[in-house]
Amino acid sequence: MYYYTEDFDDQLDKIEIYQRYPLLKPFVGSDYGRNGPRILLIAESHYLPASSTAHNDSESWYLGLESDLNPEKEQPWMRTRGILSKPYRGWKKRGHAIYRHLESALVKAGLPISDSVFQQVAFMNAFQRPAKEGDSIKHTKQDVEVAVETINQVIDTLRPDHIVFVSTKAKRAVGKHLSQSSSGFHHPACPWWNRKQDGMSSKQRFIDHISSHWNATGAA
Repeated sequence: MYYYTEDFDDQLDKIEIYQRYPLLKPFVGSDYGRNGPRILLIAESHYLPASSTAHNDSESWYLGLESDLNPEKEQPWMRTRGILSKPYRGWKKRGHAIYRHLESALVKAGLPISDSVFQQVAFMNAFQRPAKEGDSIKHTKQDVEVAVETINQVIDTLRPDHIVFVSTKAKRAVGKHLSQSSSGFHHPACPWWNRKQDGMSSKQRFIDHISSHWNATGAA
């Protein structure tokens, strides 16, 4: 079962990076905007396995094509919609901790579980070049430029009511250049997600933030 919609793909398919790497297209939940506000979650980047080299150089990556990548060993790592389109509590892999933690926080914020909590939101990564396995991306000026251009076009297409970064690195590098204001929180898979600052963890701040928007619209 799929938990996303392709209703926005006519516009998303016009974005250059998605023409080169269609697998990077945002996950747009099948109930996006139906039960509450339109919330766009923006994380950091995908990863490619340690043996991969296609993403080592940013200039080469942005000139490359998805077909250059191994369909079995590399492509599944950056299939945004495939990764997000899982039933409730469907993320078992160690590298998918971000989705487990986000899912739990969204439920605590009041979003309906249904079959998949992510049905209610849209999700994408800020940086359109994957990082090395197990590492945070060392972004270049080009990475930031492509990220800003891509996200702004996604904003024009999805018209979110709220943009929420779940990566302080992405928020700091990209957020100030976007056409719409955004909020930012620590990456759900990093220690700072649960570490308290001024008496409250980033996780709790995220829950409170999402909850305030969700409940303000009278969503069930």
